[in-house]
Amino acid sequence: MQWSVKFWQRETTKSENLPRPIQAKNPAHLFLAAILIVFTVTLYEQVIAWISLLVVCAVVIRSAIFFAYQKHLPSMRTLNLLAILSTLGLLYSAWSLGFLLGMINLLVLACALKLMQMRSQRDFYQLIVSTLFLLGCGFIFNQSISMTIVYSVLTLMIIVALGFFHAPSLSLGQQTRQLGLLSLQALPIGLLLFLLLPQLPPLWQTPRAKTAESGLAEKITPGDIARLSQSSALAFRATFADGSPNHASRYWRTIVMEDFDGRSWQVHPVRKQQRLLFQSMQQEFNPVLSGPYRDYDIIAEATQQSWLPALDLATPLGAKSQSEIWQSNDFQLISLQPLVSKYQYSVRSFIAAMPYQVLSQFDRELNLSVPKTGNPRTQTWIQDLRTLYPQDTVFTQALLDYFAGQGFSYTLRPSAMFIDPVDTFLFDTRAGFCSHFASALAYSLRLAGIPARLVTGYQGGELSTKVNQADYISVYQYDAHAWVEAWFAETGWRRFDPTALVAPDRINFGLRQAMQEEGSFLADSPFSLARLTNIAVFNQLRLWLADVDYNWSRWVLGFDRQKQQDLFKAIVGKLTPQRLALLGLGIVSIIALLLLLFFLPHWLAGRVSGPQRFYLDALHALSKVGFSRPPWQGPQDFNDTVAQQFSAEIKQPFAQLTALYLHSYYAKTSSAEKETSQTERVTRQMKQHLRKLKRGLRQVKP
Repeated sequence: MQWSVKFWQRETTKSENLPRPIQAKNPAHLFLAAILIVFTVTLYEQVIAWISLLVVCAVVIRSAIFFAYQKHLPSMRTLNLLAILSTLGLLYSAWSLGFLLGMINLLVLACALKLMQMRSQRDFYQLIVSTLFLLGCGFIFNQSISMTIVYSVLTLMIIVALGFFHAPSLSLGQQTRQLGLLSLQALPIGLLLFLLLPQLPPLWQTPRAKTAESGLAEKITPGDIARLSQSSALAFRATFADGSPNHASRYWRTIVMEDFDGRSWQVHPVRKQQRLLFQSMQQEFNPVLSGPYRDYDIIAEATQQSWLPALDLATPLGAKSQSEIWQSNDFQLISLQPLVSKYQYSVRSFIAAMPYQVLSQFDRELNLSVPKTGNPRTQTWIQDLRTLYPQDTVFTQALLDYFAGQGFSYTLRPSAMFIDPVDTFLFDTRAGFCSHFASALAYSLRLAGIPARLVTGYQGGELSTKVNQADYISVYQYDAHAWVEAWFAETGWRRFDPTALVAPDRINFGLRQAMQEEGSFLADSPFSLARLTNIAVFNQLRLWLADVDYNWSRWVLGFDRQKQQDLFKAIVGKLTPQRLALLGLGIVSIIALLLLLFFLPHWLAGRVSGPQRFYLDALHALSKVGFSRPPWQGPQDFNDTVAQQFSAEIKQPFAQLTALYLHSYYAKTSSAEKETSQTERVTRQMKQHLRKLKRGLRQVKP
């Protein structure tokens, strides 16, 4: 009674505006600290380094408080000063990151400071909500199935943290079982909402990176692609419904480079300006399209760039692709937003349309420009060769014969060529990668007055064919390639690949086959599964992982508005307002029914306690064999009656059930926590005895 009065006085005198203090040793704090630091690691490329360091400090401080290494949290004055300095530092550091990355860094910073400052229940709930929002932001950058599993585990940890906050006495196993079961029950509703909620476009603008983080870049120097070919990272996957092209025909155009300074190739600055002008005027290039074509879908990996690979000559297909993809005058497909996550688009490629494209005077000037100095031996050689072969096609064939007949070799370990690299490659080393061959050929053609340009992209890819599944091709970074396009008045644009003359296995079978003798394939990645294709177990594992990632990317990440509309049409037929209204009503009804199925057993079970429910089940089991308890008879008297009428297999478990039932009602406990623990223990024991009772009653005939 005295404790009740004190409790009432404390509660009634407490102001509602004052935050409720929380326990410093609550396990929920450790869970939140672990969630925050794991999330920061998953976004190590987006979160500024010093903010990540601040997160580590916050986690260390909160852990020290929990394990009693530190007794006091930082003072509010210290935290306020740290917040001001951190905000100023963030404004300075995030100026070039863009709005989205700036806001994410600000939210991570706020969560780190809140973790250090958390003293009340309100602080805890604010940190919970902020952390959930951060996990949602993580999906903007990480959408792979592995990261989805990580974020799902972190979400479950947030739920467990809430459980520990409200019931800190329960063990981790009990918390995980109860909350995991609730999460599994909510899974069907989440899946239903994923399929049927409107697919809205993002509310943010994706950040533009200054340089490429992965994949091909806008500027290359011969040898750059050789370094890229040491990576086994996935570049993109292409799905063909009606059969895929053969390996030698898979030239995936990505970037066209028309500016050459004697050493490096890059996208011409004038071409960039023209592209920006046409985009501002909404004037898109319309190529001449005719002849056979292929329709296919591509799922491109995040590159922080806007280049979209496709086979020649490609045009965007479908309303989504046409509204989000720009087609430039050099036949490139360019996304209107950089690829910060996986991106799926549909393409139609006209296989034989390249020769029919016109060459404007602007394009001619760009593709004939050469540096005035550098590579003197090549200039002299081309002048002499041009005198011998004045016709363009005959001259070009003479160049190709030179590559085929002068002992050139294909290697991933080319020598460094710092001065006059084309001269060194053509007349000295005669060994290089695809970009060396393409650069030398394009430069030579320009010296001869033939418009030419360097195209970088990918060649080949690994084909996967399975029953009841469309063919798809996985293209990796080691498939990066460079080739040449030249213009002839008789035939228009033509593709030339001198690599095919020197190393035909590279074009027909891929880089792995071409580099078998040299042994340089993925030499810098000794633990890559792509190097272990000759071991059946590892190769099957690699292919299985590729299939899982492909299906995840296509059916989950690729579930866009168009596929959702197709799903609606399959369910209700023609999409009319009346049918959509009925569909919405059906969705609400299904969700309500699922919620009823989840909570109704709990509501019914909540009317009686656990021990009482098991005792009533025991009485019901006895009534099935014709032995019911009279209303006037008490539990102990009825137990004596059962002991006189039945054998030990029945009377002993029923006696235990009766004793536990009476003990649960009449035993006194000193605290609510002990009462909860005792009820759980009694419930477990009664469940075991009820099972024994039912087993014994099976032998009794009613």
